[in-house]
Amino acid sequence: MRVLCCLDGSNIEHISRALSTLVPVEERIVGLLYVTDTGPHHEMERKREGLLRPRHPSGPLQEKIRRAEVGAAQDILQEGLRYIPQAKTHSSEGRPEHVIVQYAAEWHADLIVICPRSPASGGPAHGPKSIGHVARFVVDHAPCPVLLLRH
Repeated sequence: MRVLCCLDGSNIEHISRALSTLVPVEERIVGLLYVTDTGPHHEMERKREGLLRPRHPSGPLQEKIRRAEVGAAQDILQEGLRYIPQAKTHSSEGRPEHVIVQYAAEWHADLIVICPRSPASGGPAHGPKSIGHVARFVVDHAPCPVLLLRH
């Protein structure tokens, strides 16, 4: 069974616990995916344009931001390997919801494991908007079953 686990920087413990009860180690191939969301960059540009100050981040500042994002992605994937050492890791950039669905199809995942936006990161604990737009999109468009884990 090919299980694609979507990491967000705070959910690896929950994912590894669920995997240990769900699928025996010898029967699974685990992929850890972390997606650096490029959406906020575009939103900042729109805000600047709305304020009539179309100023783009300078080359050195933009490179510093990119290095920080790459470093964070590597740290998150390394933490994932501490919990699931046999996993294959993949890091990507883009809109997380689209990248997850596309990568799951390319990787031929049998199951996607994802956590909804947690209340600690700004999402509501219960209610109609409790899973956030990324998890909602993945649930609606995934090429395979999706396991939605709550913290």
